[in-house]
Amino acid sequence: MRRFALVVGIVVALGLGGAPSAVAAEPGVNHFTITESFTDDDFCGTGQAVDVSISIRGTEFLSPNQPVGYRNVSQGNVVYTNPLNDTTVIRHFAGPVSDTIISGDPQGVHTHELIVSGLSGQVRTAGGSVLLGAGYIVFHEVFNGEEFVSREIIVNRGPHPNLESDLALFCDVVTDALGLS
Repeated sequence: MRRFALVVGIVVALGLGGAPSAVAAEPGVNHFTITESFTDDDFCGTGQAVDVSISIRGTEFLSPNQPVGYRNVSQGNVVYTNPLNDTTVIRHFAGPVSDTIISGDPQGVHTHELIVSGLSGQVRTAGGSVLLGAGYIVFHEVFNGEEFVSREIIVNRGPHPNLESDLALFCDVVTDALGLS
């Protein structure tokens, strides 16, 4: 799980680091694909191994012609497999994300405003959907340099139970579905 967060974090950090501040600049379009597979030896703190396969396709706008610092539109799947019983869970997501620093200094304490629309996360098992995040959500994340400090939901239009649980619901649902609990 940490490695997946690192991969996604690198994609976002690269986009934020290369984003010029001029609003009227060309959009700086970059099409990207991420595919990776690895084993998480301590999935969600269970002490058990889970094989993870990531496939993401998207377009990022490094200098969007709008008042945001970074925007991307992507869709992807993350497949979690318990190697002991071959049970799989698929997390699918699709839609636009924008990120703007709304206060502070990026080297010190600063706040990002993130806006997510569409399907922020659907978790599916062989028995069907078990967790869904969809709709429109705005949240603020505070960082001290690169260190995450806190998250606050500002607008929530749609079910976003995982984000509302501070991302704990994902581990509860997926470890149970994979037979790890």
